[in-house]
Amino acid sequence: MFATTTATFSCVPQDAASKQLFEREFDRTSFEFAHTMHQSESFSFPAILDLARRVSARPNRYYIEENDTTPGKGWGTGALRKPLPQYIEDIAGEHTLVMLKRVHEEPEYREILDQCVSELSDATGVDIRRRYRDPLMTILITSPRRVTPYHIDAEANLLLQMHGSKLVYIFDGKDREVQPAEELERYWTGDIKAPTYKQDLQSRATEYKLTPGVGVANPVTFPHWVQNGDEVSISASINFKRMTDNEADAHRINMRLRKLGLHPTEPGKAPVIDHAKGALYRAFRGAKHKIDSKKQPA
Repeated sequence: MFATTTATFSCVPQDAASKQLFEREFDRTSFEFAHTMHQSESFSFPAILDLARRVSARPNRYYIEENDTTPGKGWGTGALRKPLPQYIEDIAGEHTLVMLKRVHEEPEYREILDQCVSELSDATGVDIRRRYRDPLMTILITSPRRVTPYHIDAEANLLLQMHGSKLVYIFDGKDREVQPAEELERYWTGDIKAPTYKQDLQSRATEYKLTPGVGVANPVTFPHWVQNGDEVSISASINFKRMTDNEADAHRINMRLRKLGLHPTEPGKAPVIDHAKGALYRAFRGAKHKIDSKKQPA
């Protein structure tokens, strides 16, 4: 096991200008920032390989995508051809994306995640653990020149580049030509493939070039895709799920209203209506949970 001391490494910058940026823009729009976590031994290739060996017997702790893809192709599936550590050892000559999930369940990465949450709280001026739940860390290891397809995430995200380089293309999630409300309704009701890449709107994306020591912040449901550089890439993704998300819950209610032939108000245009829909959805979900619990055998 590779030990690490995080005190000398920074996840989120703490200078005055950076704090103003994070306070103003975090989980509202995408932006670039600097970090020094790439200097930590925990993100070196030997440490990542050691981590892969430790979690290889737990399939819920990793995800592997093989073969070439394109921004609009979407995620693929398929049986694994070899053990997890072998994928990482061979990754320079493959077309593979390896995700090591919930790495903060390992003690050394828990320390890093806790530090990142604390630094983000300081930078944004809010207690992140009160506004977001279940912060988690994923390590991404990607073959040279591989594309990560267009998708959206249900969490606010910090993506920190550790080794190699990549281009990250992020779209404005509030642009309804890029991302129609109907796509979001389907996404928030379980269709993770609902967001659709539109090649003719590619020029609307903001391009971020990530190199070691550079990160990008991405809000909830801002569409993005990634083009890896000419080397193996190692990145850390830190996700924050909103404690309460009225817009997401309003999309869930709107899906049901649309099925009834109605034309509901789009979330984001009337916060009072979004709040009411959010409260309605959460009350419905709570009632359903109680009913389902009573159905369970004693």
